[in-house]
This record gives sequence, structure tokens and C-alpha cells, in this order.
Amino acid sequence: MTTTTSAAATAPARGAARPLRTRDFRLVWSSYSVSTVGSEVTVLALPLAAAVLLGASPWQMGLLTAAGTAPYIGFSLLVGAWIDRLPRRRPLLVVADLVAALVLLTVPLAYLLDVLTVTQLVVVELLVGIVRVTFRPAFSAHLPDVVPDEALTEASSRLKASEATAMLAGPGLGGSLVQLLSAPVALLVDAGSFLVSAALLGRVRAPERVGHVPPPRRHLRVEIGEGLGHLWQDRRLRAIAGAAANVNFFGLMIFALLVVYLTRSQDFTPVMVAAVTVAGGAGSLVGALLAPRVARRIGRGRTIVLGSAVFSLGMLAFPAAHGPRWLVLTLLLVNEVVVGIAMMFFDVSTGALVLSEVPRDMLARVNSSLSTVTQSVKALGALTGGALGTAYGVRPALWVGGVGALTTVLWTWFSPLRDE
Repeated sequence: MTTTTSAAATAPARGAARPLRTRDFRLVWSSYSVSTVGSEVTVLALPLAAAVLLGASPWQMGLLTAAGTAPYIGFSLLVGAWIDRLPRRRPLLVVADLVAALVLLTVPLAYLLDVLTVTQLVVVELLVGIVRVTFRPAFSAHLPDVVPDEALTEASSRLKASEATAMLAGPGLGGSLVQLLSAPVALLVDAGSFLVSAALLGRVRAPERVGHVPPPRRHLRVEIGEGLGHLWQDRRLRAIAGAAANVNFFGLMIFALLVVYLTRSQDFTPVMVAAVTVAGGAGSLVGALLAPRVARRIGRGRTIVLGSAVFSLGMLAFPAAHGPRWLVLTLLLVNEVVVGIAMMFFDVSTGALVLSEVPRDMLARVNSSLSTVTQSVKALGALTGGALGTAYGVRPALWVGGVGALTTVLWTWFSPLRDE
């Protein structure tokens, strides 16, 4: 397979001295940041609309959580191979943002017409999930066209810092909007963020895929197999995929039931639920800023192992959180800060590894393969959590998720990452 030259190789002409201060990177970074803040509002508003406003059952909450990740099952692989074929990715990113905005606008409209149902929320989550599965590999594949190779780790850190900042601002904003206006109306913020993101991406002018020579067109199945094969053959990527899939499966068992548990068993208000998420954002911001420095000091592989060990243990705090409301809130706030730091150690380091070491002409396919493995299990985890919560109770199901998540670190510990 011939490795093509990416636009990143020509990046010094676009300002190598300050590679992350170019107009195009500022636009891309701003677009990502704005839409991420809006999405954090939806992460809180949709389950609150289902659990509090519509009285969804544990099984319905599991369906709602599963719907957002279901497109990773199979569909993600097709999209990744298709994106690698495209001569340009930016138009697709703009269209994806516009579609997501349109879909989200249907929720406040249905609410105002008094026809909103849990079924509609599930369908909306599914459609937004399809957009997400399309946008993310396209965005990752587009990033090296804007950022030179030597700046990819720092760019990954800044994007993750934006995610962490969104986790700080989004839930607080979302919780306030839910309490003041209602959960469905709060989704207007996310819809607006996608519109702003589309406008910013439309202004990027960096040339795409400079020097790329399209290979002869082959069967889509062959191209998908190349992405999966690369993921499987690289023992580091395989360990990362296994660890992320493990924590996502058990983590979604917890997340699918957490809002129900906190609002019904612990009598949390929407603002208190938001505060827990904000604490995670605070930890994530610190972790995103520290991750490049820690990786330089102890090695990128060891940073990944360290992150996986800490957030594996942190999952136990959710079922253990029981007792007076102030005690539960305090425990979860502290735990979310620590877990947030660990998550960013893992995410920033793995993101940089993929961007810097996977061939450019198969970057979307490898990213999609990684997403398929790590994200598709979320739907199964959410449904399992919903089923266990219905059959045995919410808190016992949370314990199953917490204990299961402890095995996550085994994937990275018994891999070459421990020596890098």
C-alpha cells in the first residue's frame, strides 16, 4: 500500500513557527469547542426530559442511551471507508452539523405542541448518533490538513481541553436551562451550536489532501478490512481498543441508570446532577492540560496505562455513593475530578498516537474501526444496564457495572504500552 503525502507536510508554509495560531486552526478549534458545549447540554437535557418530564422506565432509559451509540455497530465502518475515498472532508462536516441542528429542533417543537414522547427522544438520539459517527472520523482525518505533524499532539490536547471546558460550562448551563425553561427547550442551545459550528467550518480555507493520489477503487469490504487489520495488528492500538471498549460497556451500564438513581433514589435536583458532570469537566480540563507534560516525562504508553488504571477504579464510586444526599454529592464530585484527569491522560495520549502513527490514507478507516470497537459496545452496555435495573433494581445494576469496569486496566497493563 502506498502512503501518500498529507497536507501536513506542507504546513510550514502556513506558519510553522506558530502552527496552532493560524486562522484555519482557530476556526476549526472554535467550531469544535462551540458544538461540544452545546452537546454537553443535550447529554444532560435528553435523559432529564425522559426521566423527569416523561417518567421513562429504566428499560426506556437504557434504550435512549443505546440509541446514541447504536450507529457505531457496522455503520461506522462503512462511513470510515467512504470518508477515506472523499477528495474533500470539509463539506461533509458542514452538512453533518446542519443535519444535527435540524434533528434537535424537532424536540422543543414537539414539546410546545404537547406531542413529545420517549419514542421521539430515542429516534432523535439515534439520528444525532448517526451524525456523530459520520462527523468524528471526518474531523480527525481533516485535522492533519490544518495542523502540521509536529503539532498534532498539542492540537489533540487543545481539542480535549475544549471538551473538558464544555463539560464545565455545558452541564451548568444545561442544568440552569432545564430548571428555568424545561429540558426540551434547553436543546435549542445545542441546535444553535451546530449552526455556529457549520458557519465556522465553512470559512476554513486550508487545502485538503494536498499531494494525495487516490488508489485504484476496490471493493468497500477490502478497504474496511484494511482499517480493521491495521487496528488488530498493532498491539498498542489493540490494547487501547480493548480497554476503551471494556470501560465503555460497563460505564454505559452505569450512565444509563445514573440519572434515574440520583433523581429518584438520592433526590438530586437537575442542578445537582449538573454539578457532578461539571466536576468531571474540571478534572478533564486539568488532565487535558497536563497530559502532554506527563507523556513527555513518563512516556506516552505509560500515561495511557496510568489513566486506564485510575478511571477503572473510579467507576466503583457510583454504586458506592449511598447515604445522606450531601455525602453522595461530595463523594461523586471528588471522584469525577479524579476520573476526569485520568480519562484525559488516556484520551489525549491515544489520540496523539493514532494521529501521528497511522498512515494518512487510512486514518478515517482506522479511526472508524477504533470507534466501532469502542463505541458499539455502549449500546449493549446501556441495554444491559436497563435490563438489570428492571430485573434486580438500579443500585445492584450499578454495582455490576462498577466491578466489571475494574478489569479495564488489564488490557493496557499486558501490552507494549507499559514499556513506552
